[in-house]
Amino acid sequence: MDILRNKYAYLVALLMMLFSSLSYADCQLIAPQHQTLEQPVEVAPGIIDLQFRCQLPHAKVLSFPLDALSRPEIYADDSVDITVLSSARAAYLLPEGLYQFTLTVESDHDSAVSMALRDLHVFQQENNLHILTISAFGGFCIALCIYVGVLGRSLHNAGFYAYSGYILSAGFFFILQESLLRLLMPDVHWLHSHELKSIFAGATVFTAVRFICLLLDLRLILKQWEYQTIINCGLLVLVLGFISALPVEPLHLLASQLMGPITLIGMVAITVATAYAALRKIHGAGWVLIALIVLLAAMLFRVYLPHVSEFLTRYALIIAVTAEALLLAIAASERVKRLQADKMQAYLAASSDPLCPVLNRRGWEASANEMLSAHKKRGGVILLLFIDLDGFKHINDTYGHRVGDEALIILAKILNSQSRAQDIVGRLGGDEFVVMSHCHNRSIAERVTKRISERLTDLSLKIDEKIIEVSASVGAQIIDAPHSDLSLLLHEADMLMYEKKHATASL
Repeated sequence: MDILRNKYAYLVALLMMLFSSLSYADCQLIAPQHQTLEQPVEVAPGIIDLQFRCQLPHAKVLSFPLDALSRPEIYADDSVDITVLSSARAAYLLPEGLYQFTLTVESDHDSAVSMALRDLHVFQQENNLHILTISAFGGFCIALCIYVGVLGRSLHNAGFYAYSGYILSAGFFFILQESLLRLLMPDVHWLHSHELKSIFAGATVFTAVRFICLLLDLRLILKQWEYQTIINCGLLVLVLGFISALPVEPLHLLASQLMGPITLIGMVAITVATAYAALRKIHGAGWVLIALIVLLAAMLFRVYLPHVSEFLTRYALIIAVTAEALLLAIAASERVKRLQADKMQAYLAASSDPLCPVLNRRGWEASANEMLSAHKKRGGVILLLFIDLDGFKHINDTYGHRVGDEALIILAKILNSQSRAQDIVGRLGGDEFVVMSHCHNRSIAERVTKRISERLTDLSLKIDEKIIEVSASVGAQIIDAPHSDLSLLLHEADMLMYEKKHATASL
């Protein structure tokens, strides 16, 4: 019986040792609460000591993000060699064996910190991928900011400056949030502070709201109080970001608590306004709406479902901001194209002849002056043709003004067909037309003159089943030397045209 009893005692002791070994074949938090690292560690504001008990079969890396914690310090017995690793996260190489250590951290607010225990090679792979991802995101933001800023300056559009500010603020916020600068300046603690992140978070929200309001002209399509509500939400988040950086404890804590909900309210409001703009067929509103929905979903996931997926918690907002930046860039480019098209349409409306498919006097003179300037720089020769329809008054008196207008339209079409794409064709008024051409040499200019002159000799115009025989007189002037007085050139070409007309009439 004694032998049997001893066997049972030995078996129980063996099982207890085995159970104990299994229980601590990893690291566990034993104070201020007892839990495994598979669960997020709840951290209260202030300085807190986290005590760990580890039993590791081989060395592993303990790591955690520094977006909620700061100034981590680790304390252990001299016999325990814990190495601090260079990383964007707080990372410590824990040796094998059974031991305890204390991690002292500082937190500005209540938070749940996800701590990970990885093999060294797994940690290095994840850390390298993380650094590469955030670096690429930061580079993307800076490049896009510079490009859009230059574009905004060339277009004199304040909306693009707001977009540049948004991209730059978002880039710096995530670089600070993911502690990328910690690799370069680990001892500059204010660069990793929650206060600096709050300032850039507020700036990101405000500049995003400002840009979208300018891009979609929300001031024009929303009621005054609706527009002011959206703008004030963005401005309030910016102010709260700066207040949270103040060393005044009640205001600091209150501002930190209010930033998240007000940001969410502002995002919902701007999303609803953008949906309304899309219903109103505002150009680019559809792209902006998709971008905002993607960003809003990422924000909701990060705030309300932070522990469903470590990858999504860590990268969902970055991916969403990248997608949003691209979609907003597409919306902005579409907006620019629309503005340029509207500008071109307005220019054509102001510079086109109301009757004939050519430029009016104002539009032709503007284009002709540009061609004279180009002639000064590039050389060559300028050909100026002054064209007048012979017997136009007779056509009006005999067939009526409608037929006379049709004759002018046909003449304009003939001039367009006989001219090159780069030539400038215009109507000065009545039956007077002009063509200006920049040619490489005199022989080309003479060939153009001959082609147009021969085409306008003895025209047979079919209008309302009537055949009307007409012709046109052409005064041609070829200019070799640079010239800037367009009115003088027109006068000289006009005189040459009248000489041709009188010469033809005397035959």
